[in-house]
Amino acid sequence: MTTAASALDRLRHALPSDTERPPAHYALDGGTPAIAFAPNDPAEVATLLHEADEAGLALAPLGARTAAALGRPLARYDIALDLRPLDRVIEYVPEDLVITVQAGVTLATLQATLREHGQYLTVDPPPGDEVTVGGMLASARSGAWRGHLPAARDLILGMRVALPSGEVVHSGGRVVKNVTGYDLHRMHTGALGAFGVIVEATFKLAPLPAATRTLLLTAADIEACGALARRVWDAGLAVRAIAVLGARAADAAMLAPVPCVLVEAAGSVAAVERTLRELRSAATGAGDASVETWARLRRLAAGPGATVLRLGVPPAEVETTVAALERAGLTAWAHLAAGSVIARGEIAAPDVEALRRMAVERGGFLQVEVASAALREAVDPTGAEERTLVEALKRQFDPRGTVNPGRRGPGL
Repeated sequence: MTTAASALDRLRHALPSDTERPPAHYALDGGTPAIAFAPNDPAEVATLLHEADEAGLALAPLGARTAAALGRPLARYDIALDLRPLDRVIEYVPEDLVITVQAGVTLATLQATLREHGQYLTVDPPPGDEVTVGGMLASARSGAWRGHLPAARDLILGMRVALPSGEVVHSGGRVVKNVTGYDLHRMHTGALGAFGVIVEATFKLAPLPAATRTLLLTAADIEACGALARRVWDAGLAVRAIAVLGARAADAAMLAPVPCVLVEAAGSVAAVERTLRELRSAATGAGDASVETWARLRRLAAGPGATVLRLGVPPAEVETTVAALERAGLTAWAHLAAGSVIARGEIAAPDVEALRRMAVERGGFLQVEVASAALREAVDPTGAEERTLVEALKRQFDPRGTVNPGRRGPGL
């Protein structure tokens, strides 16, 4: 019978000695792994996964750890897998608007590389560009651009994923080896690592807009702000983001503490100038705002120090949802095009469930994006209605529950 000590010793011999790291640096939800590794390439990741699977040990993949409080707390945690050394740009073809990078590359590094060629990846997840590519895809958190620009999963041309079987499977891109019956890109995007570890991704890119400007619009109250935001959206202007902020959210974003609408114009210089003229004529109160305001909202959406909820509701319901959340004592704002409402503050489990019922009554959903382990134990973070599908995928790709066990729910 394999003992825990002998299993860990076998892991140490399976990977180069310079990949081992101090376990104390990788605590999650109050638990510390028995061992930690930072592999240098996808083959070493696959080896570690396979050895952990054979030994019956539980492994958690980690990057910048900006979404460590997403999903249920881990049911078991024996091995930390640090993906940050996988930080190479594999191939970049600017003329084709395509780039392939490893999972440990940060969004900041990626965007800086692309900026040199007048290009960018059209995503703005919380808390900021310090996220890694692997974490961004595994968590699938979106920001203000969602609904105006494609989501991260829609930008993926190819992906490589290491599985507990020891395989590194491919899909899309220049190498096609799809897993029969599944869209590999979408299966792993937002899965919180439940079925394998993303080690590489190929993205389609976009040209950087020639000009960007942020405008702050005010109206009589939150209801008027919602109506104003929808008029802006329906006008077909060159906008990349429209947010409706409650008074608490405006204050947290270092704006005047009143309901308001934040609009980012982006495009050609002429299109942005036209957009600004029309916005100023559409609102009785309109003024310039700093681009840093969007960065503050991204940070607020990721914590720390507060519970963060994300509600999805129809765009027609965003301002009334923001108002209800702020009446409940939370800081709330909405990204109109995606119907995404963010709320942060102190909130108990029964109140989360009450807000989830409100979201469902409005034709939407509620997810817990950031919370203590205790709250994520008491409340299903996702309110998942897809357990049967997740169970089937887990049985096929990770039958022993090696990767992030329990993160998607009990037994998953």
